Amino acid sequence: MLRRFAAAVLLTALLLLLCGCGSLFEKEVVDINNYEPPVQEKVPEAEKVTVRNFTALKRAITDMVYSGAESGRLVFDANYDGDAVKDIEEACRQLRTQNALCAYCVLDISCELSKIVTYYEASVSIDYADSALPVPEIIQLPYAIGVEDILKEAMENNHTRVVLFINASTYSRDKMAQMVTDVYRSNPVCSVREPKTDVYLYSGAAMQRLYEINLDYGMPEDELIRCKSQLKNLDVRSNTGAYNMDQAHEALAAYTYLSENCALSGDSNENSAYSALIRGSADSEGVALAYVEMCHQLGIECRIVYGQLHWQDHCWNIVEIDGAYYHVDVSAAISGGQGQCFLLRDEEMWNSYRWDTASYPACGGELTYWDLA
Repeated sequence: MLRRFAAAVLLTALLLLLCGCGSLFEKEVVDINNYEPPVQEKVPEAEKVTVRNFTALKRAITDMVYSGAESGRLVFDANYDGDAVKDIEEACRQLRTQNALCAYCVLDISCELSKIVTYYEASVSIDYADSALPVPEIIQLPYAIGVEDILKEAMENNHTRVVLFINASTYSRDKMAQMVTDVYRSNPVCSVREPKTDVYLYSGAAMQRLYEINLDYGMPEDELIRCKSQLKNLDVRSNTGAYNMDQAHEALAAYTYLSENCALSGDSNENSAYSALIRGSADSEGVALAYVEMCHQLGIECRIVYGQLHWQDHCWNIVEIDGAYYHVDVSAAISGGQGQCFLLRDEEMWNSYRWDTASYPACGGELTYWDLA
């Protein structure tokens, strides 16, 4: 009897399911398709560099230094051509003594060599000097090309230290320091005044050179930024009214404006374009640098001349107008009148002026102040 009752109950349940009456077993169902369990990310091993001879070994360690790495791993090929133990010591020694970058910033290179059955592995550790500029901030160049642009950008951004690592350079310490001066004199508003420059030179094999260039602007950075802001706001064309003019009249407009708005000073500290253009007082160097900047803003080629007037140190300018060169001395205009020294030829200057003619173009244009004025 009991068996018949159980069979009846089971039959009833099956009939209910077949009839769609699933409410007796109502539950939430979640559909999962293409489920993939999460895989824990593997931490990559330190990159290993395989070397097969001494040249490759030295190159691998050199690359670590050039990238600023503090450590690295080397694998000596099973058929390594040489003595791994002796070669790794020699490679480290040569780098420390024959590489300009290592001479500048590396205190020590140490290697731990391990024998792995038929080959060697080495762990390399590099200790850098705290006083050196970090390797990623060192500018690496194959040749001494574009150095002027790098120095100009450094001064524009108030950098106090620039390190150049050049694979092939013949520049001496003095030549690099002079280059800083030349860049400033060609771009007199890249710095408020000419920075005091110290250059340290580190030599490597062949012509490899590293230059640490330290720049002292002679004022706190906040003052430097404020003064540069004043220079950047200078609108030469608006101040001079040099609109719709040819180059000669633009040069004359700048000459006239500067001679009327700057006093000639005997203070050697007032020797910058900032002194002449913002403070309104400068010595002949400051006046000549100011004229360089004014001409540059007007699109006129202009350079400063360092020479003598009546056997005393003096500065003036040479401008290029329509392919011809002329002397311009704004300081003479300030002290003696505007007709004194604008668009003069070499032969008109020799009575009172002296300069290194080999360093400047010959001036022999046909225009004169009176033609324009």
